[in-house]
Amino acid sequence: MSDHAFAPEIDLHEVEAAVAAAIVSGRTDRLRLLGHGEISIVLAWPQTEPHAALKRVPPFRNRVEAFRYVDECNAFFERLRAADVAALPTSLHALERADGRTVVYHRQPIADAAQLGSNVLRAAAPAPSHPLLDAIVDAAAKVCTPTVGLDCQVANWLWDGTTATQIDFTSPFTLTDGRDDITYDSAAFLQEYPAALRPYLKRELTRLIQRYTTAEGALADMVANLLKEGLDGWVDPAIATINTRLGTDLRRETAQRMLDEDRKFMPLTLKMKKSQRWWLQHTRRRYEALLPERTTYDRTGS
Repeated sequence: MSDHAFAPEIDLHEVEAAVAAAIVSGRTDRLRLLGHGEISIVLAWPQTEPHAALKRVPPFRNRVEAFRYVDECNAFFERLRAADVAALPTSLHALERADGRTVVYHRQPIADAAQLGSNVLRAAAPAPSHPLLDAIVDAAAKVCTPTVGLDCQVANWLWDGTTATQIDFTSPFTLTDGRDDITYDSAAFLQEYPAALRPYLKRELTRLIQRYTTAEGALADMVANLLKEGLDGWVDPAIATINTRLGTDLRRETAQRMLDEDRKFMPLTLKMKKSQRWWLQHTRRRYEALLPERTTYDRTGS
């Protein structure tokens, strides 16, 4: 898989140049951003008449590590298909840069924002149940294993009234058989942080992924994100759906505790990234990520 397979109407070199210019200037007004998560940006491309959503993954040290990551993503797509969980059509494309690093882009059709799970619930009056919640709970039950997790937050799903479709695959939650390491090169994702902190952050990232490898843990995180999104009215219905369909005993306080932990940790990681960016740019070296001003955990309260 290479940039040549990406599509003749999209030049990845042009995309990467636009992202690099935005990183250097610290300005995103010349980019059409569809979204910005904790790990990756989502660009509308081409910028004049966009027809594709591009998600950029931090550059890998070389082609081998990049394609190891691509293989893990493709294996995850196969797991979703085997579990009969719908996934937004996604192709991965690698751009080998002149400096020897390889950047991977995910390409998807531009989703209808009204179908985003969080927007669907926000537009509906809270009710004892919702078929989107049923579908997410069932997907978690089928996909999660001791070495495979699923990010169930409602903002990662589209709902068209009949089918829940997963849309976010930039960081597959896959662990080695011993559950003590990630199956692909995490150095690419950790290069955005100060070097001295990377061993600690790798342990924390592994621990975070372990949260998602049980259906109950992944769905508790979904409930925590409902609180973060200000969708409090859907918290009790979501918990009831989870406990009824899984036979668990999830409590609101568990989700609240997870949110409180993330609300402390995620803004701290952004501060670390900004510190690393400042250091590299002031020593005339290249920083590789386009950073938001705040994390999504700063925007709403519960």
